[in-house]
Parts: sequence; structure tokens; C-alpha cells
Amino acid sequence: MPFAVHMELDPYAAAELQPIIEHMERISPDVVTPRRLKAEPHISLAVYDGLDPEPLTHALDRFSVDMRAPSVKLSAIGLFPGPASVLFAAPVVSEELLLLHRNFHAAAASAGAACWPHYLPENWVPHVTLGEQLNPEEAGAAISGATGLWQPVAARLHRISLVRFHPVELLWHRQLPG
Repeated sequence: MPFAVHMELDPYAAAELQPIIEHMERISPDVVTPRRLKAEPHISLAVYDGLDPEPLTHALDRFSVDMRAPSVKLSAIGLFPGPASVLFAAPVVSEELLLLHRNFHAAAASAGAACWPHYLPENWVPHVTLGEQLNPEEAGAAISGATGLWQPVAARLHRISLVRFHPVELLWHRQLPG
């Protein structure tokens, strides 16, 4: 099973995304949403196939011990197209967000796990998944409906977590002050 390190949006920001998530769920019972996964909306810093979680939790402890909750502004919606498309909210890609991502990967290198290539620095497209596993027809309906519901969202990334997924199982987390 894969593992992910992600940073969850604060509850107020997550609530602002719910109308779009509900729209996604009306499109098809097969669309995967954060709510259907019983996960909070989040930005993933890394995804791994197999790993020993213990070294990564030690790296996460060191990485996040003095971290404060960073702020992000979700400024747009987007689509990763394909036969199983993904609709997402896109944060403004700030130097602070890119630095946080690079610093995480530097800290996680000691865990010896191989991250999926598109989550590595220089490849990463930060995003909050709102719906995935959309076929081409569903992707069109998702974009059309989400466009009418969209408004920018100011958020704090208030918790960093390590999860194993499908189903989502929380393995480690730290609440971030701030």
C-alpha cells in the first residue's frame, strides 16, 4: 500500500471547499473525493510505494518540531487530464511553499524511501485534490460545475501527517501552532 505525507487545510478552509466536493460526488458514485476517503483536504508533500514508516516518522519529528502552520491561498481550480482525471484547487506557488517542500525532502532523505517522481522538488505541482478517477465526460462536468462554485480560499496548513492509504490510515501527525 502507498504512503503519503500531507499537510491538512484548517477546518474553515476545508469547509469552503465542501460545495465543490459535494458537486464532485453528485457526478458519479465512482468519483473519489476526500470525504469519501474519510480524509481532510490537504496538500501532499510526498507519496511513496512501500516504506518502513518508523524512519520517516523520526524524520518528520525532526522536520516539524519547530514548524508553524504555513498560510496558503488557493487561487484557482485545475485539472490533471487523462483517462482518470483529477480536479484540484491550486495554491499560489510561493517561495515559502516551495522551500517547505524542499526542506521536507531534504529531511526525509534520511528515511531512505523512494518518493514518486512527480512529488520530488522541481517536479511537484502543489494541489488539493477535490475529486479523482474522473473519466473524460465526468471531468468536463466537474470543471463546468466547479467553475460556478469556485472562490479563492485563504488557508493554514495546520497539521502534517503520515498516512497509509486506501483506506486512509493515520500513522503519525503533528498539530502545528499558528
